Amino acid sequence: MEEITQELESAEPSGAMLDLLLGADLSTLTAEQQVTAFVMARKITAVADHARLCILRNFDDLAEMSMATHESEQSLFRQQERAEVLDRLPRLCEQLRRGEIDLRRLETVDERVVHLDPATIPQIEDQLVEVAAELTRTQLARRTTKLVAEADPLGYEQRRQKARDKERRIEFYPLPNGMAELRIRMSAIDARQCYDIATADARALCKDCRTTDQKRVDAFLDRFLGYGIDRKVQVHVTLSMETLMGLTEDPGLLDGYGPISADSARELAMLGPWRGVLLDEYQRAAAMATHLYKPPARCREFTKLRDGGTCCAPGCVNPIQEIDHTVPWPQGKTNPDQLKGYCQHHHHIKHGNHTVTLDEDGTLHWVTPQGRHYTTQPHQY
Repeated sequence: MEEITQELESAEPSGAMLDLLLGADLSTLTAEQQVTAFVMARKITAVADHARLCILRNFDDLAEMSMATHESEQSLFRQQERAEVLDRLPRLCEQLRRGEIDLRRLETVDERVVHLDPATIPQIEDQLVEVAAELTRTQLARRTTKLVAEADPLGYEQRRQKARDKERRIEFYPLPNGMAELRIRMSAIDARQCYDIATADARALCKDCRTTDQKRVDAFLDRFLGYGIDRKVQVHVTLSMETLMGLTEDPGLLDGYGPISADSARELAMLGPWRGVLLDEYQRAAAMATHLYKPPARCREFTKLRDGGTCCAPGCVNPIQEIDHTVPWPQGKTNPDQLKGYCQHHHHIKHGNHTVTLDEDGTLHWVTPQGRHYTTQPHQY
């Protein structure tokens, strides 16, 4: 199917694109064409979602629509409410129409700005419209949360306190095969501490055939049912000295979660030791050096901090699990200029059939087996 070429990934969705997909034998596509076809399908879905929002925005007879679509009026009413995003975030909605972002990313931004003063929202949209297409939903959520906290620190903190007071709950969901899911909603700081304690307990268990996730559950049950051991874990939060001193209300960064309010960051900072980090003119963490192959604890800690606690692979938002030399040792020195943090999966494929190089400014370049090129930038505080 020669008609499906990579150039179509940057084209706007159209009837011709849909016809091309419908006429293709998808089972005969090459791996590269399958990636392109998947991108095309997402673009078509996005323009269809944009059309649904436009139709529902001013549609009056939801009973008629409910009967035609076999969907409840309540569900359609909720979708109609969400259609207000067309007026609230017009430029991001235009990106949805062009297939540059999907509906989930648009809704991720909208649910974070919907409570703001309407005059403030365009300022946040200004800073998102150029980058939204290149970010995953989680990355976009964190970027938007940070901008909202900076634009409306008092309102953000009030909403945080209200959510903490009103939205705490435990929910039970039955699952097949004798299983169930227990969901607990709590503050991000409490949740991060619980997760880290469960992880620390899991690592202390003997080596056997259980996965880490399975051990976390077993460790949680042991501790929750009263058989666990006390274990201290570190929860890292990064904030500016100005925020720490109360001179600004810029959000802090909770490792493994993202932006948190200035008050939350200051409260957490009061509970543990501090470590100073020098930022360069681009608001990026400066370097620390050592000549050992295995990074010492402080160097590993700094590398994680410099990378924002998140895997450096394109689009990945998993916490850093392993530190690796970008240029293999001993050619590559053991210092933060050459060390990058990855989740276990991306550390593994980095040493497989992916090529990874690092610029002097910290930009990381990934080249996939298909020859596709992606970049990630150093974390900016």
